[in-house]
Order: sequence, then C-alpha cells, then structure tokens
Amino acid sequence: MASEGQKAVSESPLRLAIEALHGRARALSEYYSVYRSGAGPRARGRRHQRVRELRHDIVRLQAWTWYLSVADRRPWWWRALHRLSGVFGRDRREQAGRRRHRRAGIQRLSSFSVVDRAYVAQMEDFQGRLLTLQLAQQSRPDPRRAACQQRLEDAVRRLAEHRRCLAENAGRVAVICWALARVLRVRGWLGLDRGEPCVVDS
Repeated sequence: MASEGQKAVSESPLRLAIEALHGRARALSEYYSVYRSGAGPRARGRRHQRVRELRHDIVRLQAWTWYLSVADRRPWWWRALHRLSGVFGRDRREQAGRRRHRRAGIQRLSSFSVVDRAYVAQMEDFQGRLLTLQLAQQSRPDPRRAACQQRLEDAVRRLAEHRRCLAENAGRVAVICWALARVLRVRGWLGLDRGEPCVVDS
C-alpha cells in the first residue's frame, strides 16, 4: 500500500497538477471514443453536441498541460504568452459551470471549469485512497501506511492550493487555453504529435 501511495503522489507541485490534467484528459478521451463511435454522419442532437464538447475540453486540457509542463524552463513563447494573458485576461470574468458559445450555439464549460474539474477528480481519487488507508490503519496500525497517508494528505492540500490559484487567475487561464488550443489544432492538421506538445519549447 505504501508503494502505491509513493507512485500516486509526485514530489513536484507542478508535476502533481500535470498528472491530474493527464488523468482527466485520458478519462475524457475514453468518453469521446464511446460517443464518437455512436455519432456518425447522421447523428443529431445531444449526442453529436457531446462529441464536440468533449473534443473541445480535451484540447483545452492539453493546452493547459503544455503551459505548465514548460513553466520551469520558461521559453520565449511562454514568457510572451504569460505577459499577454495577464493583459487580456485581467478583466475577463470566468465562472464555473457552462456558458453558451455564441458561434457554435452550444453550451460549453469555461476553461477554468475544465481545468478545475481535473484537479477535483484527482483530489477525490486521493481522498478515496485516504479513506481506505484510514480504515486499514484503525484495524492494523503500520508506520509505512501512516507515511503514505501523510503524503496523500499533503497532495490534497497542494491540489486545493492549485484550485485557489486557478480561481484567482481564471481570466489568464482562459486566454492561455484559447491560444494554445489553436496551436495544438494546427499541429494536428500538420500531422505533428499532439500527445506531447511540450516538445515545442524553443
């Protein structure tokens, strides 16, 4: 059980956030595959709309992951985007939940909500593991289990801090996801790898 906790919780705060984003993107990709298989050319209504929503959310998760993955290195484009997002996102108001997309005519989650839900999902996973550890610790105390429990509690606190920071910078998040999502789409059209966008860091 201790080794499982060590594997689940990374030592780097940014790595923890990136893992949460990767996990959420994988989960949405599975939903996307299921919905897409049943939403052919003749698909109408809610099912086709859901396919478009999932595709849009996955790209935004990839965009924010890309941004975080190069934050330590801070390449020139990251610094430029960071400054621009601070200017254009400063007065932008992003709220949790869905909003109507004027051009597409559908309801979409804000970028803030897409990323926030990724952090929440990871927190809930850790909290579920914590409950299992606590129950096991009550019946049979184990110092290794206690250490694992402490790591998970620290991870939950760090993710809560990520959520707080995200809420304070929701406008910046929206601008960054908007810009990098478009870059990812262009890379996809050119046949470039979209799974590891962080390779474009110079």
